[in-house]
Amino acid sequence: MNENALRLPLSTRAIVGNEEAVHLIEQKERLESALLQRDAPLSLDLSKAFLETIFKTIINDRVAEANTNLEFGPLFRTVKDNLDFSENTDINNLLGLLAGQIVNVTGQLRNRYGAASHGDDGYHTNPIKMVEAEFIASSVDGLASCIYKKHKETLEPEVAHRLRYDDYPEFNDWLDEQFDGYNLPLGNGNIIQFTASQMVFQHDMEGYREMLVQYSSTEEEEG
Repeated sequence: MNENALRLPLSTRAIVGNEEAVHLIEQKERLESALLQRDAPLSLDLSKAFLETIFKTIINDRVAEANTNLEFGPLFRTVKDNLDFSENTDINNLLGLLAGQIVNVTGQLRNRYGAASHGDDGYHTNPIKMVEAEFIASSVDGLASCIYKKHKETLEPEVAHRLRYDDYPEFNDWLDEQFDGYNLPLGNGNIIQFTASQMVFQHDMEGYREMLVQYSSTEEEEG
């Protein structure tokens, strides 16, 4: 069987450029591994866990003093309250209903048939089949990709509670054109180079945010 057929292609593309989100990437890869190993009960566990990680990442990015110690359903409702699926009201409502069904069914299946949800008798045979677990994983892949892409596309820097340097490459390039970087000589001809944007981001986050907001406003006016 082609290993790539058991990857999560939509989510993989959605989280490109977020290499610092190590746990998010690990959760996706754990689910892919369970699918490759054809472990249906474990795939249910990890499908739910992957969505939970997506939800908590979005909430922490968008909500001040966020409470992520919530059950699966309330986590999703918090995401819905802070992120639109579409600018069109009708489409947004319909996609919200569909997403809610995916979350609800994924949670119920995991609780009843997941590998780690509870212990069973030693002779218990789990009735969940691989084709069914793949269906859930594919649905989760689509939902995770959709909301994470929407999240990244609509998160404005002035309201973001967590900025990521790699999310603003054009601004970083512009900032580097305005100010010189710094070269740190280490001896033996070795030099560590720091760009202006890297230094501002690492040492003056609020200054970085203010310049980013001003840059974004100027770009919108010129556009």
